Amino acid sequence: MRRYRCDDCRGTSRVCFTDGMLAREARKHEVLEHAGLTPDGARVVNVPVTSILDIPRGQLVAILILAAVLLSVPIVR
Repeated sequence: MRRYRCDDCRGTSRVCFTDGMLAREARKHEVLEHAGLTPDGARVVNVPVTSILDIPRGQLVAILILAAVLLSVPIVR
């Protein structure tokens, strides 16, 4: 998980889960706040995952399904 950060205007985007989402946040900020130009203070900030609740729902469901399948393989044999 990452956020787009602009040090020039001290703005930080919402949490972005994909590269596409991060690119849209950055572009939207550049267009609205800096007339389409990339500010000198633009950067990407990594947000550490601190709990299982921070994992996006789709990924959490996939992890739980995978765990259930892997745990059931020894039982089936």
